[in-house]
Amino acid sequence: MNAPETKIALFDFDGTLVETNLWLGLMKHHLKTKEKLGATFWYLFSHLALMPFWKMGLISTEKYYQSWGQDLVAMIRGIKTERAKEIFERLSDEYLLPSLKKKVLERLKNHQEEGFLTILTSGSFQKLLEIIAKRLNIDFVIGTELEVVKDRFSGKVIPPFCFGREKAEKVRKFLSGNGLMINFKESFAYSDSFFDLPLLELVGNPVVVEPDKKLLKIAKQRDWQII
Repeated sequence: MNAPETKIALFDFDGTLVETNLWLGLMKHHLKTKEKLGATFWYLFSHLALMPFWKMGLISTEKYYQSWGQDLVAMIRGIKTERAKEIFERLSDEYLLPSLKKKVLERLKNHQEEGFLTILTSGSFQKLLEIIAKRLNIDFVIGTELEVVKDRFSGKVIPPFCFGREKAEKVRKFLSGNGLMINFKESFAYSDSFFDLPLLELVGNPVVVEPDKKLLKIAKQRDWQII
């Protein structure tokens, strides 16, 4: 007898489940505590410097957005894992979770009550997302893994960066690697970003949350749910 298929609910984090962004929260934390100030200012100004090239079309939007997320690890380079955990917990409880979007949180709780397997997937750091998931009783996390050398973050991402097509691929590999039989037709996915289109297309019930212009246009064309 075949095992019953599982229904899943996939949630993006920054801009979807919460109003704010990790990079801004981490920057505010470092400025307040005077930690990693050099790396913090370099991260901000180096990416702002790319903005004119992005607006002129010399850098693709995908690469520009990707750089903001992928280079964020520089702000915790050299920090011990235990200290990073303290920082992530503070960011979660004082900055990120207070900005939860009520309508999306309601959807998350409803899916949990209905027996869906809930998955938080984002370009944000895996270890931070695990804290968020624990607070919200989310079953699994699929995020960006960071390299640790001698109990300190090296400042490098363990490929692939969890963004765009790679995010959807990481979700597929996670599900198959854990032997989960998924009913994709009756499953849900939530995101605010056009770059999560491959993730949204995995399921029969894509839901866009305060979407960007490109994603809003596609959602209207395909008659997807819009929050």
